[in-house]
Amino acid sequence: MPAIREQIQLGLDFGREEPIAVLRQRLLAAYGRQRDFRRHNPPEQFVKALISSETYDRDSEKDFQALCEHFHPLDRLGQSDPREVLQQLANVTHPEKKASQLVTSVGRIVAQQGRFDLSHLAALSVEAGMELLQRYDGIGPKCAAAVLNFSTLRRRVFVVDRHIKRFGERFGLLPQNASFTKAHQIMLRLMPASWDADDLYELHWLIKRFGQEVCTSQRPLCQRCGMADLCRHGSTLPSTIPKR
Repeated sequence: MPAIREQIQLGLDFGREEPIAVLRQRLLAAYGRQRDFRRHNPPEQFVKALISSETYDRDSEKDFQALCEHFHPLDRLGQSDPREVLQQLANVTHPEKKASQLVTSVGRIVAQQGRFDLSHLAALSVEAGMELLQRYDGIGPKCAAAVLNFSTLRRRVFVVDRHIKRFGERFGLLPQNASFTKAHQIMLRLMPASWDADDLYELHWLIKRFGQEVCTSQRPLCQRCGMADLCRHGSTLPSTIPKR
């Protein structure tokens, strides 16, 4: 990993920029553009988001691929026995619960739309799309936002996971212990109007990587952080750098 402090502090000046814009600029200096990930169609992203909660990306990706191969087309999930779905969930957390949620939610969508189709979300406002998606079992604000922003729908909504929430709280963007629903609302309001859906997509992955590598939950590397001057909590956290 490159020296994060040197990479992330390249000639930045607050000036009159919004704090979120300065943070984004520093993260871009450290990690580069994050725009070449493959986007799934909305039903695929629905399934991937639902099984990904509280699970490492590499593990949920394995199970997502297993589901796509075993249940082709994915409409079949809605008519399947949860025990059959469970057999494909070898790596995610809470597999029994997620298997049941997949069968229930996909089954409801198929009953409503005639097939596992979420293309109607494109005609709805972001707010209406978020509300509709959260009616389905297993879909909270994070998963709903992921379906809208990460998929080929490319809607202008920001996905807040545990890394983004922790980052927001430590950098004073969010109140401590805000709910995920509130965190989504606040973070989206902080984004400059000129930023489009791809900008928000990119910022999510920039912050997530920073949260995984530097601003971790239990052992944040505050002394190696190139944004400590912007963090209201960094100076109060214990050092995690071993003495040599």
